[in-house]
Amino acid sequence: MAFNLVMKFAPVLFIGAVAFSSATGADDSGDHNMESFRKCAPISDDAARLACYDKAASVFDFAKAKAKLAEAAHLKAETERLKAEAAREKATADKLKAAAEQETARLKADAARERAQKEAVVAAEEQRQADLSALALEQFGQPGADQSDLSEIISTVIATKQPKVGGVYIKLENGHIWQLVDGKAGRLKSGMTVRIQETNLGGLFMEIEETGRSFRVKRVN
Repeated sequence: MAFNLVMKFAPVLFIGAVAFSSATGADDSGDHNMESFRKCAPISDDAARLACYDKAASVFDFAKAKAKLAEAAHLKAETERLKAEAAREKATADKLKAAAEQETARLKADAARERAQKEAVVAAEEQRQADLSALALEQFGQPGADQSDLSEIISTVIATKQPKVGGVYIKLENGHIWQLVDGKAGRLKSGMTVRIQETNLGGLFMEIEETGRSFRVKRVN
């Protein structure tokens, strides 16, 4: 009976011991015991093989092997749990990183739109002021023009013309053409700087900066 049981379970014991050695990395004594089991397998005689297994089993610590296998299984399960947890944490970190990058991109886009809007408002106001200045310059000195926004202009003479009748015509760099209506211009030539302004008593006077002479003028264009 005992012989049959040992013969029946000997291969199982051998396989379990091999598994134990592979899973746990057995110490020197464990390796020695495993070698004892390995030597039994090639024996062809049943009784001799049984005696070999019986001898190997008598010194093999099955309780320790079982504990080691349980520990190995536990370590493997813990390793798998930690790997899964690390994978979840990485996925969460990747998701947070993507959300942060998306939010950063959105904030940059909002800032760019706000900056563009402000620049557009500033540009529109600058253009409005430029248009007002151009309009005031265009209307300066013309009959019925409102001089409240522009009380004087400074420009450069580019040409003069003396008609047969009336005062000299003076063409300025800004495109205005003025005519002397009272006083004497004296020396006046291209390149001279002139200032035209309205006096407190009314009327427009042109002053030549190079000579200091001033005289009443009127806008003719």
